[in-house]
Amino acid sequence: EPYELPDGVELTADITGAAQWSDYFDSAWDYTEVPRLVSMSKKEIPPKTGKPMRAKTENDIMYVYRGSGYGYVDLLLSLHNTNNRTSTVEFPAGLIFENVEGYCQNGVLLKKAVVEIPANTDVKVSLSFYCGNHYRGAAGSYDTYTLGVITDAAPLIDLCERVKNKKINIEEYDPTSIDDYYSYSEIKSRLQDIVWHVTDGTGLTQEDIEYIDSLPGSR
Repeated sequence: EPYELPDGVELTADITGAAQWSDYFDSAWDYTEVPRLVSMSKKEIPPKTGKPMRAKTENDIMYVYRGSGYGYVDLLLSLHNTNNRTSTVEFPAGLIFENVEGYCQNGVLLKKAVVEIPANTDVKVSLSFYCGNHYRGAAGSYDTYTLGVITDAAPLIDLCERVKNKKINIEEYDPTSIDDYYSYSEIKSRLQDIVWHVTDGTGLTQEDIEYIDSLPGSR
């Protein structure tokens, strides 16, 4: 099934790779805090601040990080809401963004991600996917992507169902927390291998299933 943006929300630029390293973005993680936190003891680590993260640009363009992925397919979507009300953009589980050139990895979204765009506002979304092609190259800033399709492949649907209530999306983690940084890093690395078992291998192993079952649940 082709994926379409909701009425009144439009792309204002090509979808490109390497969102977290583009000129518009800091990293999803606040690296000014993370290295400092690494050197601190548990008792010294400050509480979560909930600090909003915004792009350091002249116009202070709003941006958000969503999805889950190892970093091979982090895509930048420049969206504009033409409506006079807030619009909700839902990226469903099983969404696949396809590389136009054909030599980069296609992106697989394992869990639903949602972005709220205020009325008449531009938002830049860094959407993280898992790589669905083990032997292709990672998405770079000059590689372009289409909005793609929602998969009907039973093995991928099964994997999405298994993780839908698990805490795997980057927006569920605190970007200034060292504990969250390491937790998310471990999960995304393991899940990438699991995705390849499905897309390039023979399917989920019993070890994969047990690992997914052990993941923390969503809040």
